[in-house]
Amino acid sequence: MKVEIKKLPKSQVELTISVPFETYKKWEKKAIEELGKEIKIQGFRSGHIPEDVIREKVKAEGLKEATIEILLPQTYSQAVMENKLEVIARPKVEIKSDIKKDGDDFVYVATVPVMPEVKVGDYKKIKVARKPVKVDPKSVDETVKLVMDRYAEWKDVDRKAQKGDRAEVDFEGFDETGKAIPNTASKNHPVVLGSGVMVPGFEDAIIGMEKAQNKEFTITFPKDYHAKPMQGKKVMFKISLNRLEEKTDQKLDEAMVEKVTGKKQSVEEFKKLIEEDLKAEMTMKNQQEHDNEVVGEVIKITKADLPDAMIDQEIDQMLEEQKARVKHQNIQWEDFLARINKTDADFRKDHAKGAHERVLARLGVQHIIRDSKLEVSDEELAKKIEELIARYPQDQQKMVRDHYEKDAEAKMHLRHNLAADKLIDMLSKD
Repeated sequence: MKVEIKKLPKSQVELTISVPFETYKKWEKKAIEELGKEIKIQGFRSGHIPEDVIREKVKAEGLKEATIEILLPQTYSQAVMENKLEVIARPKVEIKSDIKKDGDDFVYVATVPVMPEVKVGDYKKIKVARKPVKVDPKSVDETVKLVMDRYAEWKDVDRKAQKGDRAEVDFEGFDETGKAIPNTASKNHPVVLGSGVMVPGFEDAIIGMEKAQNKEFTITFPKDYHAKPMQGKKVMFKISLNRLEEKTDQKLDEAMVEKVTGKKQSVEEFKKLIEEDLKAEMTMKNQQEHDNEVVGEVIKITKADLPDAMIDQEIDQMLEEQKARVKHQNIQWEDFLARINKTDADFRKDHAKGAHERVLARLGVQHIIRDSKLEVSDEELAKKIEELIARYPQDQQKMVRDHYEKDAEAKMHLRHNLAADKLIDMLSKD
């Protein structure tokens, strides 16, 4: 078998594979054997049908199709292995020369994307500074206030609405012709005035209203509003105030701390706990931002002619990740798309650049890990697995342990993540 290889743009190769006549006949014989097991001919047992009878039954075209169906994957796989090609998707096959007479070669062309050649610049020059983790006392006080707000009591009032009040309103939006706009109406809708959860200007319009009062006002939606049909749209709202409540602040004392935490502790201990939680949250956020910054530097010095198949596969992954997030919020994917006025095709187009960067980052990181010989020992891997297991409740730990013991891919993924952590440390400075 003769194989000619031609490199194409975007890390594709064109394999021109010539199968000698004798080899083709060998696969034809194999096809006849398989057909003899499948077809039914009266008077013959399956697997014992003479060759000439099978040929007569399936005709020349049918035999050719059966032969090619066996020949193509076998000869293609052989060509890929012999030439040590790291293919990343299924090939596109075109038959160039069929068998027309004895002695003719069977020739076909297989075009397939392969793992691209990756070139990475001087990564040793990358040194991304870590940000210090320091909790501002003001942040502690603000968090305490948020916690207290959750336990605040509300009481009905008869006065004009003020900022900070909680209102329940009926409302509906209309366009400039007076026609009701779909999905702009709600009954007994709760809103804390000044919280900024509604479209800008909506909460301000409620301030000054009294219970049972009706009002009309017009708002122009922001140009970057999340729902595309409403972007920059002028909407006239009709609103009625059904209920108005004011907040009664709670006193921060040991009794309130126990109510919040379920434990007896001082106010200072409570604030210290909040400070520790904020520090842990900030540490995690800083680490994520730092990791992204390091990876961003790796992307800048990584060059690779990425095949479209790699980008498409990455977009597929991003799509599944987004669907999982949407499902976690108990929202149907179709409803989510309708809400943002997008289609699956729009999603793919919008995420093409991000997918390109993710692939480039992964290839660059893998290249540096190999080049720097950043290895993760079995002892390091085992220690990390034990740390992960310890985070789970006792009744779930066996399940987690079995997951890593039985799933080789999960263990390999964890080993790669640990190597990536080492890479982050290597390219960082304190």
